[in-house]
Amino acid sequence: MNYRQKIQATLILLLIFITFASYHPGTGSTAWLQYLSIAIMFTFGLLFDVSFTDKKSFIFDPDADNWRRKTEAGAY
Repeated sequence: MNYRQKIQATLILLLIFITFASYHPGTGSTAWLQYLSIAIMFTFGLLFDVSFTDKKSFIFDPDADNWRRKTEAGAY
């Protein structure tokens, strides 16, 4: 895991801790569900990130001509 993924995992653990801390039986509060849903979204985001990407899969290149040269070079 790279540095960004470690930060995401730490944030997920923090959200899980906040979720458990905000649950109080008998009060009828549903704030813990909001934290849980955010933690689940972050968890699946991290899962998909780890599963389908690596360090070289995303290249930011704002110039479309460079991208076109890279992708069309293998076609000919």
